[in-house]
Amino acid sequence: MKTIAICNHKGGVGKTAVAVSFAERLNDLGYKTLLVDLDQQTNATTQAGAEMEGKITVYDLLTSTEYKASESIQSYDRGDIIPGDICMANAEVQMMTTLDTPLLMLADALDEVSERYDFCIIDCPPSLGAVTRNAIVAADELIVVVKPEDASLDGFGKIVEISSKVQANRHLNPSLKIAGVVMNLYQGRCIVDRKIDEVAPKLASAAGTKVFDTRIRVCDSIRKAQSSHTSLFDFDPDGNAAKDITALVDEYLASENIRKVA
Repeated sequence: MKTIAICNHKGGVGKTAVAVSFAERLNDLGYKTLLVDLDQQTNATTQAGAEMEGKITVYDLLTSTEYKASESIQSYDRGDIIPGDICMANAEVQMMTTLDTPLLMLADALDEVSERYDFCIIDCPPSLGAVTRNAIVAADELIVVVKPEDASLDGFGKIVEISSKVQANRHLNPSLKIAGVVMNLYQGRCIVDRKIDEVAPKLASAAGTKVFDTRIRVCDSIRKAQSSHTSLFDFDPDGNAAKDITALVDEYLASENIRKVA
């Protein structure tokens, strides 16, 4: 199982939309996919139609050793998901005060199901606390989502800083890499967009990674699909957002030399 954490320290860049649609596109291509919702807003869980009440959630996996990942997995029509939990707001304190190895909880949990899936996509919260660090420790690769604004690029810089510390610790994740930066909510004609187009590749190169050629354009279908709890690929399969995510997944697979299965 290749585990990819979709992240940025900055909120509002569209991480959840990218994570959900990225996982669903991989599933459409025939890969066995697991989506993990770490964001306390639980938008990925809601969009997938997964249940939280009375269910084992990612909160349980992060804050206790009593549960297994296999007990938390729910299936929906475009893959499997470990649901989020509104209690994730309390997970940081719970992990850091009661657990011996708080940053390894997610990695240990996912190891149990690693033979069942080709890809695990983690939707990270907009923070750099213990929850996001769990994702970084568990991931093989990071994909950092940015939008055309300076604060978004600052968030990328913070992700680079944290990932470097994780790589440097042989007990955490020395083989971690940043697969690339995805430009989201892109318009192209705006001065800010063109400025970021010039700056982002230089920052990515300095961090030993790249900016993906594919830009995910601003598209109202993403918000409407989320609001209707419907996959983007069902809601507007011919829209710009669906086309851009499809192109992004194709570019990612090609860059990793991963052959499509369907």
